[in-house]
Amino acid sequence: MVRLAVVSFGALATLCGVADARPASKGWFAEGALGAVNFLPPLASANAAMGPAVGVRIGRDLFSWFSIGVQLAASSHEATVPAPPEGEWFQLYRGAGDARITGRFDRLALFAEGGVGLTMISSNVLGKVMITDPGETYSILFQGGGGFEYQLENRHYSVGLGVDVFVVPQFEKMRGLDTRAFLRYTY
Repeated sequence: MVRLAVVSFGALATLCGVADARPASKGWFAEGALGAVNFLPPLASANAAMGPAVGVRIGRDLFSWFSIGVQLAASSHEATVPAPPEGEWFQLYRGAGDARITGRFDRLALFAEGGVGLTMISSNVLGKVMITDPGETYSILFQGGGGFEYQLENRHYSVGLGVDVFVVPQFEKMRGLDTRAFLRYTY
């Protein structure tokens, strides 16, 4: 009788093993982000203050570890150029196509991303310190970075933190650091 109980318990334990966590959804996705953009030395950081940023990203997971997407972001900054003028602000609008490589460890995922796109500056206030040339509004943009994402109980949602460095070569090699918290929904 004891032997039958041990065998039965062993069989039951084998059948009732630890279940794996629900896999994250993959397919089409949308992300919304809030954060801040700070410019890096030497040029733009002395002439533009850190400012709030907002962004969206849409795309598709081609594999569980690789996705492509399009992102749009905007940030607003106070120009800290010598007077006059004083109290001037400008906006930096960025749009890029990007790719993301992700490594998933249960509910936590680490990612690296990079992309190329265009940027637009809303004002010529940085022309005073020779960051932009007269009439210069658009530039190509290169960006790259990484971060992590945590899958919530509902497998379609995740939250995360990301940091990207971007370079705007035509604006006197303006460089910035975009930090953001995001919510992702995968369909």
